[in-house]
Formats: sequence, C-alpha cells, structure tokens
Amino acid sequence: MPPRHPSAAIVIPAHNAAKTLDRALTSAIASLRNHTKPLDAEIIVVDDASSDATAEIAQAHTGVRLIRLDHNRGAGFARNEGVRQSTAGFLFFLDADDVFYDTHIATCLDALLADDSLGYVYTRVKMDMPIHPDWQRSMDESCPINFCVRRVWHDMILGFPEEPDFRIHGTEDTLYRKCLRDLVTHKKLDVVTCEQFVSPGNALDRQRAKLAMSMAAWSASGIDDGFVMTDAMKQVAMDRLMRVAKLKGEVS
Repeated sequence: MPPRHPSAAIVIPAHNAAKTLDRALTSAIASLRNHTKPLDAEIIVVDDASSDATAEIAQAHTGVRLIRLDHNRGAGFARNEGVRQSTAGFLFFLDADDVFYDTHIATCLDALLADDSLGYVYTRVKMDMPIHPDWQRSMDESCPINFCVRRVWHDMILGFPEEPDFRIHGTEDTLYRKCLRDLVTHKKLDVVTCEQFVSPGNALDRQRAKLAMSMAAWSASGIDDGFVMTDAMKQVAMDRLMRVAKLKGEVS
C-alpha cells in the first residue's frame, strides 16, 4: 500500500467578511498551488453567522469548503469547528481580512516534514501599518496566521478558547499560542510569509497607537491598548496553563 500524503487544512473564520474574504481565499489558493510536493489539502471557511455575502463569496471559489454557524460564536469556536470537521494532520489558520504569501504553506510544511521533533513552526508577519521594532517579536509569537501546527498538539491543548468573553474581547489566539509555546518544541523561520491588515475595530486597529511607539514609551504613556481580560478569561487562562503544566509533568 503506497504511503499516504501529508494532509493539511487552512481554516478561515469569517464574520461579515465580504469586503476582504476574496483576497484571503485567493492568497490561500495561490499558496497551496505554490506547494508542489504531494499534499492532501483543503480550505475551510467557517461562516460565523454573517449577515452579508460572506457565504456566497466562499462558495464562488471552486474546492473551498463552507461551514455555516447558525449564530455568532467567535473566532475561537469557528477555528475549532473547522478543525473538528477535518481530518487533516497539519493545521493553518488564516483570518478573513489577512493574506498568506505564495511561500507560506511550502515554507512551514517543508520545515515540519524535515524535523519530526517540531510541534509547530512560525514565520515573521508583516503588519499593514507602522510598527516599532520592539513589538515585532511579540507579534510574531502571538499572531493567529503565521504558523502551522501538527493537529495532535492543537487537540492536546483543547484548541482555541471558545468561552463567550473571548468572543467579545478577543485574545484567544494569544492564549492559544502561549499554550503551544510552553508545551511543544517549535522553531521560528526567519522569513516573512504572511500579512495582517488593519480593519476597523480589529486587534491591529485597537493597538495602533501602542505598536507605533517603543515598549518603554508605551509603558510610560498610560495609553489604553484595548486589551481586556475579564475574570472569566483569567480563569480560562489559568486552567489552560495548568493543563499544559500537567502535560509537561510539572504538576500532578
């Protein structure tokens, strides 16, 4: 029996994303085509109860799989649902207002397939706005789109947080990446392979002033960066990090 090809899923959560989804899908399709080695791949758009033409735009792309949620559950749930409805062994995540470069998928998969000890790899991400160099490392380490993870580790940390407060305030991607970073061997690939764009009210937009200045200047400024952690979110974070510590054998 011939060996199975590696399998990958690109999961795109999309809520009222009609203005940008076509650009995101076009970039994901191009990045897949640029990966010339055998690969069983699928692109999954999870329409998070949109009221615009998000679903129709997804359906206009041949081969793109559409999952529709009947009410808004947030990006964390949408990403997890895309994974739950896939059997892929390698996972990519792309937000509906961002893009992969042509090199992204090949760069990540080649690195993971060359080293079985790596749980995930991540690249550098370009921001569609001025950003002080002080912040680039932390952005690369918390971004939702610039990495590829083996599915087993996604499942091990229970995926992205889905609790309601994360839907309202975001930051589920930051906690997800921290859990992975603490748990598994990983590697940064020093190349830019994707781009985050500013959209009204998104994470970049909320942190525009903060990211434009040095860390020291921001700490002294007293500017509100819009980052919110409710008590419920703090409890989820504590529970997730405790789970990681148990998986590592640090606590019983």
